[in-house]
Amino acid sequence: MIVSETVKKCIKKDIPFAFIRLPKDKKIYLIKEDKNGIYTYSFQSFDDSKKYTLQFSEFIEVKDITTLNDLIIPLSKNENTRVISENEYLSLLKKTIHYIYQKKTDKIVISREKWIDKDTINPLQSFGFLCKRYPTSFCHISYWNQNEIWMGATPEILGSYENTLFTTMALAGTLPDVDSIPWENKEIEEQKYVTDYIGEKIKTYASKFTINGPETLHLGHVKHLITYLTAELKNSNLLTELITSLHPTPAVCGIPLEKSRNYILSNEGYNRGFYAGYIGLETTEYKKYFVNLRCAQLYNNGALLYVGGGITAQSNPKKEWMETELKAKFIGESL
Repeated sequence: MIVSETVKKCIKKDIPFAFIRLPKDKKIYLIKEDKNGIYTYSFQSFDDSKKYTLQFSEFIEVKDITTLNDLIIPLSKNENTRVISENEYLSLLKKTIHYIYQKKTDKIVISREKWIDKDTINPLQSFGFLCKRYPTSFCHISYWNQNEIWMGATPEILGSYENTLFTTMALAGTLPDVDSIPWENKEIEEQKYVTDYIGEKIKTYASKFTINGPETLHLGHVKHLITYLTAELKNSNLLTELITSLHPTPAVCGIPLEKSRNYILSNEGYNRGFYAGYIGLETTEYKKYFVNLRCAQLYNNGALLYVGGGITAQSNPKKEWMETELKAKFIGESL
């Protein structure tokens, strides 16, 4: 009852709040804005042009999320549901591959929006589904205002700092999660790009670091190659600078970074907003940052999903389209 009444008050006064579930943790928490709070929850956009920050003072544990299924979170209407078509996306991928062939870049991540028409979205029910379906992901519903409500289940950590250790991951290379489909050079090279890039960044801030991987991360619809990196920072005060340096990683942008980012901003055809940005959770015990993937904006007439994939000279446009369709199922099946 406390959780339900708290959320109703937040909605009535348009106060930011979020439901969150950390990776490999069964506990679900509600956090709500308290301007005197010493903890911070934040959203940073892909292009760093926008940031939302929610200060809070406590984690309110939700014992059973299903008891909140009848709680209504009002959603606004999306008046612009026009998104890129399959043919338009394939044309963009062909153009991108040609650009890469000309030795302009090694890899560019091309994303798109996918609209799902639905007039009966229950955000908390969908969130509960994601928590059960993806126990190793960071799951959230983030209510920033009546027009911007995000939901996601991201598998990717940008960085975590706890007990003097900094940990991160290189997550890249995607295939359908079927054992009979082996990793090929395209995915292996793509993942190595990301690992090498992150390793070089960490060297600037760490006295030493270790690398473990790559290994396969199974997520139901897709599987990824993942490498774990752990470091001891030279100084804890360097954490903010390191996170800023790591964002965006080649896993969501490309290599070389600046040329890839410029290509994305000039050719992708829409504003990513908070997609492929990052979510921060900062407390007195730890600081965790998650790349905002497998996410969607929720509306009362449907959901706007964000999906993408790393394009290299070896990419097959049709396969890349199918990869984005598989990634869209993460949120799509929860609605």
